[in-house]
Amino acid sequence: MAAEPAATTVTEHRLVRHGSWIVCPLLGALIVWLLRLASAWVAGLPWAPFQGVFQLAASVPDPWGTVGAIAIGVILGLGFAGLMAQERLAVTVEPEQVVLTVGRSRQHIARAEIGYVYVEGKNLVVLDESGGEHVRQPSDLDRFALRRAFTDHGYPWRDKDPFTGSYSLWVEDTPELSLRINSLMAARERALRKRAGKEAALLRTELVKHGILVRDEKKRQYWRTTD
Repeated sequence: MAAEPAATTVTEHRLVRHGSWIVCPLLGALIVWLLRLASAWVAGLPWAPFQGVFQLAASVPDPWGTVGAIAIGVILGLGFAGLMAQERLAVTVEPEQVVLTVGRSRQHIARAEIGYVYVEGKNLVVLDESGGEHVRQPSDLDRFALRRAFTDHGYPWRDKDPFTGSYSLWVEDTPELSLRINSLMAARERALRKRAGKEAALLRTELVKHGILVRDEKKRQYWRTTD
């Protein structure tokens, strides 16, 4: 009998993972150095904001002004690289479970609880057999690498949402939905119009708690129940 494949971990390419710790500090140093060069000119503009900051930057003589600007830029770049690392997704597919790691956070999903796996846009989606959502995690992971990792371990991978035909277009005061759900959908539509992505994501999470899944197509909301 053939042995089960070993665990497979899908992460961003090592050039991206390691390169961000080099590129971000270099970009930070360059940007702050350019701001240092322009500080005297900006400080002379009466309408420019943060006049005090630019005046202070322009008052520091070289070489310490330039050295300080580069050092600050490197520190800011390292901080940005650290934030990117904390938001980076790694997916480990094992014979009996899937582990999703984002920064120091880990989510374990048992194989028996997984009904469907697919990628929708930039999101990795894991559903149970009834269509309930375990995971909708944004990532830049390679779609084909994910597909290979899940199919090699026999997980039910799909090339698209298997419940696509179950969604209905949401309109204001949809009679099939409660007043509470319609209010959340209306609030989310306003957030989408304002391009408030984080607010829209939070409202979507709240709708999931009420058994409603939402997908967006051409700036319209479509919904289905998970019951």
